[in-house]
Amino acid sequence: MKKAIKYKRMLVKLPFYKTLTGNRSQRISIALVVYFAILVLLLSSSMPERYSLKAGDVAPFDITAPKDIVDKVETQKRIDKARESVKTTYTRDHTIPVEVKKRIETFFEMVFEVRQDQELTDEQRVDKIKEDSFIKLEDKDVMTTLNASDEELNTLKQNIAEVTNQIMSVGVTPDALERSRKEAQDFFEKTETKQALKELGYNISVSVIRPNLLPNTEETNKDIDRAIGQVEPVIIKKGQNIVAKGERLTEAHMELLKASGLLKESFIDIRMLAGYGLLLFILGLLTAFYLKYFHRPIYKNKGNLMLLGLIIILILFICMGASIISMYMVPVSAISMLITILLDARAAIMINIPVSILVGLIVGNETAVLVMALVGGVVGSLRMMVSYQRRDLFITGLLVGICNALVIIGLELLSGSSMLGAVKESSWGFLNGVFAAILTIGTLPIWENLFDIITPLKLLELSNPNQPLLKKLLMEAPGTYHHSIIVGNLAEYAAQEIGANSLLARVGAYYHDVGKIKRPYFFNENQISSDNPHDKITPSLSTLIITSHVKDGVEMAVEHKIPGVIRDIISQHHGDSVVAYFYHKAKQGENADKVSIDSFRYEGPKPQTRESAIVMLADSVEAAVRSMPDHSIGKMEGMIRKIIKEKLESGQLDESDLTLKDLDTIANAFLSILSGIFHQRIEYPEIDERMRGGKKDDGFNRKQPGQDTAE
Repeated sequence: MKKAIKYKRMLVKLPFYKTLTGNRSQRISIALVVYFAILVLLLSSSMPERYSLKAGDVAPFDITAPKDIVDKVETQKRIDKARESVKTTYTRDHTIPVEVKKRIETFFEMVFEVRQDQELTDEQRVDKIKEDSFIKLEDKDVMTTLNASDEELNTLKQNIAEVTNQIMSVGVTPDALERSRKEAQDFFEKTETKQALKELGYNISVSVIRPNLLPNTEETNKDIDRAIGQVEPVIIKKGQNIVAKGERLTEAHMELLKASGLLKESFIDIRMLAGYGLLLFILGLLTAFYLKYFHRPIYKNKGNLMLLGLIIILILFICMGASIISMYMVPVSAISMLITILLDARAAIMINIPVSILVGLIVGNETAVLVMALVGGVVGSLRMMVSYQRRDLFITGLLVGICNALVIIGLELLSGSSMLGAVKESSWGFLNGVFAAILTIGTLPIWENLFDIITPLKLLELSNPNQPLLKKLLMEAPGTYHHSIIVGNLAEYAAQEIGANSLLARVGAYYHDVGKIKRPYFFNENQISSDNPHDKITPSLSTLIITSHVKDGVEMAVEHKIPGVIRDIISQHHGDSVVAYFYHKAKQGENADKVSIDSFRYEGPKPQTRESAIVMLADSVEAAVRSMPDHSIGKMEGMIRKIIKEKLESGQLDESDLTLKDLDTIANAFLSILSGIFHQRIEYPEIDERMRGGKKDDGFNRKQPGQDTAE
């Protein structure tokens, strides 16, 4: 055991220990747990049932798409068809017809020169023409050029120039060379000349004709891209059949099933995981920054963060089940209602926004559900801000249901639904509000007890006189009970005036002196006779009895499961102030020089909140003013301000965050209440028999000794 303690002490001294156990690390840990829990809920709500199927199997049932998916096979077919439909774009080369014409002229000039060279034999002329000409001709064609007359060659030259010009002006593509040759052949067949010259003209034309319309790859690719861009992908809509029952599965079916995540052998949809993870991270980060800068007490409190996380996770889980009945049955407003009651309305309205977005994703990216959740959540928060009875929760649920119904009718009409259909759908929205109220009412006590949170509803329950501890106080210490009621009235009004929690101050005042139940007659307000038990004991023992009522009160509050914030008021309502009466009494007795003032102090602590400090001041003021012989306004105000000044100067209010302006406001509030309690009374005159209408005095109308005749 000693070794364990030693190792623990060593661990605490390590640098990383404080980091791991610090508030920031704990908040991050809570955030991560909530993040992954919600992410699992989102994925589980979106992940469909998976099947063990392969190509060639017969579908045992209709398999529908769990989400919109792209049919890649059919889409690719459309893309291929669009690509094939695009015609090649050609660019005309204007230099080629010029080159063709020049080649024809050059060829015939060379032929005429060779024909005129008398030194060459026919064989040499043939070889010369074949060697010098870039036009490849057979020997018989060359002999035709040599044997033809000048007139025939000039006519042939004109025909070749004419046909090539016609063909090239139309344009020749690489694919159209054969067509061009056929046109040249048809042209020469129609000419009235020798067959040998026709063949020669055709062969020369075929040799010189070249494509002058060249493919423009860049423009063609642009046309293809435009055509592909206009192709609409084939979408299998959510709920549409991928394969019908009894149909044999093809590879195309398997691709669709795989894309839908419906096959067991397929991995988790990474895109879905990344999308949900990123969106959830952004929403969580925005919520965290909002709480940090606008609700720092909530942000700093680990219990509050855990409470928020658990509420959100629980309601989202319930929304998943409710969406099976109808997407309009998701009780998102329960979150805003619970957070408003337990923590803060503004925080509830803000948190309602990301939660509504998440619920919209859970039900399948439905905008209608998102809008309904946003409106219902805001209505629930605003209504619960001014509600202090549990029955108001049900009324709030009805109001949320009505708003949900109206939103659904509007959205359904906008989507093209009939009025009858819209009204039918709106009934689910109304039930949603009622369901949210039931959830709030049913789970509220759990959150209150689990996180020791005191709500206005819980405070009202605690203020009921039939509460066991208050009833016991009334029966066993009636003077203290009456004193506590007046202190409660003072504290409530003062807290209201300075903007503190007036309901908490009132209820805390009701319970602040419950510890006096154990020894009621040792306290002045419960002493009926003039016999004072403190006269028979020492001042130190009297002080012990008096101060112990704080500790006794805390113990009794714990026993009766009174919330911690009320117990704090009980333990702090005297701070560490001195029991002055018995201290001065001890100083007047024997061994006065050995009397220590610290022995006559309450244990504390000093009031830590404005509400605790107000209860302290109200307690002291009520007791002091009640004991005053003169209850004039001036005397009471002097006493009130004197007591507040003493508490301030003795340091009892140092930790309560009360300002001097607050103290002045509190003093005026106390005076307003006490002047109504201790108002001036009028003395009624004696009523003689004649004023009674001549009736005989039977004793019932006579003022009895000690009877209060004031109104």
